[in-house]
Amino acid sequence: MTRFEKFLIVAAILACLAIAGTMMNPHLVSATSPNSSSVQFVPNVPFGDTETPGFGFTTATVTVPAKQHLIIETLSLEVDVTPPGSQVGAQITYTSSGKTVTLFVPLTFAFTNPSNGFDDYAATQAVRLYADPGTSVNFNVVKPSGSTGSTGTLFLTVSGYLD
Repeated sequence: MTRFEKFLIVAAILACLAIAGTMMNPHLVSATSPNSSSVQFVPNVPFGDTETPGFGFTTATVTVPAKQHLIIETLSLEVDVTPPGSQVGAQITYTSSGKTVTLFVPLTFAFTNPSNGFDDYAATQAVRLYADPGTSVNFNVVKPSGSTGSTGTLFLTVSGYLD
């Protein structure tokens, strides 16, 4: 083996070590360096809220913070009605890109509460809803025409993130 071949082998080993060292300790590129435009990344902020207006109301409301969009990923609804056997439905109404959007959510009978005789209906649904800043997300109880049932207490829970 000539001196030149030994030199090439040593040079190749040193190059591999230099590359491996760089991969083990990478340097981050800053978006605020003098030669680049300033880029700001704002992390998504987790959001969750449960609202209940009290007994006898037919609407529960979650308010979207001003200056941030609310991306709702999960809805959870609960309403109790009397007398047992009453029919009830649910609508979620919110504003997205300046337009009113209504989502119908199917409720499932859960149980009859023996202490007050109310039927309990509930739903949990994975969704992707985009609510505008400073607006409201409303859960409205819907009863068929001619229904004589009364609403007890309702709950609206939304979870997702602010962007």
